[in-house]
Amino acid sequence: MKLFCTSAALLLAVSAAAQEKAAPVPSQAPAHKSDIWSGFIDPVSSPTLFESPLNSTEIRPIFIHQRLHETIDTKLGKLKLGGHFDHFAVQLRYAFNEDFSFIATKDGYGFMNPDHTLDHEEGFANLALGVKGTIYRDEESGQILSAGLRVEVPTGGNALLQESGDGNINPFLSYGKTFGRFHVLAYEGLRIPFSPSDEATWNDASLHFDYAVTDSFFPLVEMNWHHVLRSGNGSNSSLTLDKATAAAIGVKTVPIDAVSSNIEGVDLASLGTSDTQGQNYFDIGFGFRYKFTENLSMGYIWQTPLSQKDEGIFADRHTIDFIYKF
Repeated sequence: MKLFCTSAALLLAVSAAAQEKAAPVPSQAPAHKSDIWSGFIDPVSSPTLFESPLNSTEIRPIFIHQRLHETIDTKLGKLKLGGHFDHFAVQLRYAFNEDFSFIATKDGYGFMNPDHTLDHEEGFANLALGVKGTIYRDEESGQILSAGLRVEVPTGGNALLQESGDGNINPFLSYGKTFGRFHVLAYEGLRIPFSPSDEATWNDASLHFDYAVTDSFFPLVEMNWHHVLRSGNGSNSSLTLDKATAAAIGVKTVPIDAVSSNIEGVDLASLGTSDTQGQNYFDIGFGFRYKFTENLSMGYIWQTPLSQKDEGIFADRHTIDFIYKF
């Protein structure tokens, strides 16, 4: 907890210093309105992690519908699961100028609705906020590189598998390159827990490719890779069983490691199970972003796992967002 407080203080200090040092110039246009960067669109998948390299002031409502596996491997054998997980969130970003912004990228309220084995639950997600700044920009070649730092605060509850530790710190890099009407975005980041024994340490990477068919319509493909650098110990997360399962084994709540020690939540959830070190979670998504105006756009993507399907908790995922840039 001391490390968390220190990191939060440093984050606020960096933000204040950057505001003072880089006062906005009245004649300077926001990054998203600059001609060379106007063709870039924001990524859609893995929204709590995959960050655009551009800085903008915006509000972004997000809805995620995630289908759960029909069965899961457990220490009791294969158990039926099925059902779905729904999550509603709103992201906020504020650009002090075209090179520095405040970002709030994880929040919201979710509903876990399994068909079997687990009970229905709902609750708030953890909060994640931070800062992002441009460290390289070349308008002639259409390249931009930004670095950022986020802190995830454990404000959520165990109902949504959020409460496995004291939160984490997330340093990251985000890169963009334009090739005329074709655009590439890339993300690389670490999630380092404040309590490593309770929560996994992650390396996350994402890629985005889009093509501007028109000035408004952008078909896109995105890929995400999540790698467990270090497991948790599985002692700080629990599962609530449905009535039938609870009656069969005689308990209502069980530690998650007692059910399965080699399954993880990947991005939205944090399980902290004890036997996931070295595991990789790959997924690919297909979708689009449509610009109603230069300020208002809608994104959609469908994701499906490419890695071993019983290692994660989602069978597939649909994500819809709306972004309004001020």
